[in-house]
Amino acid sequence: MSRRVLLVAIALVGCLLAGAASVAGAKEALPDLIILATALVVAEQFELRPYNRAAIPLSFAGVIVLVRAADPAEFVAIVAVAYIVAVALRPEPSGLSQRCALYAERIVEAVGAGILFHFVLEFAESEDAKAIVLGGLAVAAAFEILIADLVVLIRDHRIAPVRARGADVALVTSGMLMAVGYDGIGGVGGIGLWGPLLFSIPLLAAWYSFELLASTRRNFQQTIEALGSAAELAGLVRPGHVERVAELTVAMGDQLGMSETEIEQLSTAALLHHLGAVCLDAPGAGAQLDPGAVAEAGATMLRASEVLAPAGDIVAAEPSLHRPPTAHPQPESALSGQVLKVASAFDELTDGRDEHASWALEALYTGPLYVYDGRVVGALERVLDRRGVLVARV
Repeated sequence: MSRRVLLVAIALVGCLLAGAASVAGAKEALPDLIILATALVVAEQFELRPYNRAAIPLSFAGVIVLVRAADPAEFVAIVAVAYIVAVALRPEPSGLSQRCALYAERIVEAVGAGILFHFVLEFAESEDAKAIVLGGLAVAAAFEILIADLVVLIRDHRIAPVRARGADVALVTSGMLMAVGYDGIGGVGGIGLWGPLLFSIPLLAAWYSFELLASTRRNFQQTIEALGSAAELAGLVRPGHVERVAELTVAMGDQLGMSETEIEQLSTAALLHHLGAVCLDAPGAGAQLDPGAVAEAGATMLRASEVLAPAGDIVAAEPSLHRPPTAHPQPESALSGQVLKVASAFDELTDGRDEHASWALEALYTGPLYVYDGRVVGALERVLDRRGVLVARV
């Protein structure tokens, strides 16, 4: 059974259970709670995936609706059971321990959101009931995102930049609208399950837009990687060189405190820094292509595209950064060019073998300062030390 069919089956089972509860004359709110619990299970399978931002599940909005629809005891019971099913159905993470950790994270996010919402309702001092309810919903929704960000910070040592927070706004506002649409304010203005259904449409539209954007970025990245492999397929570069250099430059750029945009441009330049080799005539027997000519040819191609032009500047700067300093100011791409130069030289010395890391690093340190920037080599050393590939010298 495919995952899509499974989700449809779960939705149908939820509707049947809600219908059976209604026919059996159960508690008035029970059918609604069953529908909302089913929606929570299904929503956990879909995530907003903005660029430079860890994915956030649509179930966060469902939790906000349940905060309004259920009393505290019902709320805890529903999220505890629904998230067991939801986490079990997710395609990832694959390991049992990782799934248990994700389940614990979801419970903390949901229960914390519920506690904060009722805390605001209990202790907020205002004559405006609308402001209190909306404030409580906003705090609850923001808490879920805060905990998710904290987990990412602990696990991956990164936090999403402000410009990547559009998905957060879409999720918080949609969750608030869905909750208010369900129960109104003070029991007035609610339209029941039609509220979450109606106000989920903007959130689903946002999800679809982010999926399209992510697909476009994947296609762009795959195109860059395919172009980067051209020199390897032609036998002009050792297999795996550009991938290793790209990975290393990203880690070094992070160590140097470079921005996300600079690191992205650096990674693209690393993948394509040998592209110019395929445009030049093959050298004679025993001869090698001139690095300057390779860089200039590659940079010319990249600069023809507005998107790739910054990467072209980095590629052009790399071979020119070995001359003694002069009175002429260095280009803006000089630091990125040095990172690319050091990473490429390191990989050529080691051929991707960790056992050669220590002596290759020492070889780079022995070069003149105008050949390899000491800050950049230091960043390389910190990356290698974090990876545990440096052998202590006695």
